[in-house]
Amino acid sequence: MQDIASGIAQILNIQTILWIAGGEILGIILGGLPGLTATMGIALMLPISFQLPQATGMGLLLGVYCGAVSGASIPAILLGIPGNPNAIATLYDGQAMTNKGLAGQALGGAVVASFLGGIGSLIILVLFSPIIARFTLLFGPAEKATLALVGLTIIASVSSKNLAKGMLMGAFGMVLALLGTDPFSNSLRIPFPRLLAQTPMSGGISLIPALIGLFGISQAISDIAHVRRGLLAPKQFVVDKFFPSLKRITKMWRIILESIGIGTLIGAIPGTGASIAVHLSYERAKKTARKSPELGELGTGRLEGVIAPEVANNAVTGGALIPALSLGIPGDSSTAVLLSALLIQGVIPGYRLFTENISLVYAIFFALLVSNIFMLVFQFYGVRLFPKVLRVPIAYLVPIILMLSLIGSYAIRGQAILAATFDMAVALGLGIVGYFLKKGGYPIAPIVLGLILGGLFEENFRRAVKLAGGNYLVFFTRPISVAFIIIAVLSVGGPLLSRFRKRRR
Repeated sequence: MQDIASGIAQILNIQTILWIAGGEILGIILGGLPGLTATMGIALMLPISFQLPQATGMGLLLGVYCGAVSGASIPAILLGIPGNPNAIATLYDGQAMTNKGLAGQALGGAVVASFLGGIGSLIILVLFSPIIARFTLLFGPAEKATLALVGLTIIASVSSKNLAKGMLMGAFGMVLALLGTDPFSNSLRIPFPRLLAQTPMSGGISLIPALIGLFGISQAISDIAHVRRGLLAPKQFVVDKFFPSLKRITKMWRIILESIGIGTLIGAIPGTGASIAVHLSYERAKKTARKSPELGELGTGRLEGVIAPEVANNAVTGGALIPALSLGIPGDSSTAVLLSALLIQGVIPGYRLFTENISLVYAIFFALLVSNIFMLVFQFYGVRLFPKVLRVPIAYLVPIILMLSLIGSYAIRGQAILAATFDMAVALGLGIVGYFLKKGGYPIAPIVLGLILGGLFEENFRRAVKLAGGNYLVFFTRPISVAFIIIAVLSVGGPLLSRFRKRRR
């Protein structure tokens, strides 16, 4: 109890509380700007955290982390532009709700989901972190490859209207993911390799510029077409209700609990990330909603479609800290920066941290709790202001979206001018491609899924086969891999079987 009291005392002082609050506000702002990620925000605050006491510095960084993860849903819901890759699944129903005039409810639901996901994963982190950390050590290349395969099967779900077009776009995304340098042989996989070897293209297509282009710039180009037709009226939205009722939230108890579990577990597996978690939770919520008459069909502008990915997205924050604190292995890029902050201050994560400096561990847990509370408070007032951006006429909003999109894609590698310019060109090029694909009725989501998971699947697939001495049956010799393969087969076979039955009727 003395260690717990000591940890809480390190956080419950005016200086630390103010730093956490400041980090939370900065994180929400960064998350709301396309292209600016939680990792970038934490890295920016890293030098400041070194000048503060250990617990205060970690509180600042955790505030930025939670704020940025939560803030990414704002542009996804209002403008159809995910603030970062983790908010892609929120866009599906979030933007549809905005188009129905329910932007305030979508944002309010996202805030509640963010809080529930953050607190749920924190509870699991406090109670079960050593057990989960040991379990995640079972995930080698074979398990990660088959997990990515399960993620890729979601393409069949998000392409339900036209499976052939969806699979084609998924393949296109995987091709984009494979561009660049081969991770094993170091050979170039780009057009005209001799000519382009010394250009940024040798590094491949970065995810965030592609994301900004496919969603943000393509939408801006589409809006320009509306402006030319004289459709200048701003969108309307309902202002009577911003937060879902407790009764409606309790109806989604199963979706919330499943999303917390998915987000925490995926977050705890190093090298996976929230992009997989949000899509798996969205897919799981889709199946749960089909079985329940009280829940609507996801993809049509339902609150359940916002709640599920946002719960999972924020549950990843606690999940990613499990291997970082227990094993010294970062769960994602953001916790890698958090881990470096601890190491630079002379704190070594792992067994020694839990035995020799347990009060700091409790301080980190409590700082995460305070960060989630601040997120709820700031977003509570923010959701009443954010939808007002929809009152701006499209003719004025489009240039702002284009400017923020290009700045966001440039900022990722802003110090390397040539690489940053290349990222801008990628965003612009894929924005034009995305516009014409939307016009032709091709879904954009499968491209992003292919781009996110294609590289992860290829790298771990090849590594697993190499470690097994060229034996391709290695995936059927490991229980977790076999389980994922069965899930993948059922995920693809289900929609195909239902289509076959409908045709026979």
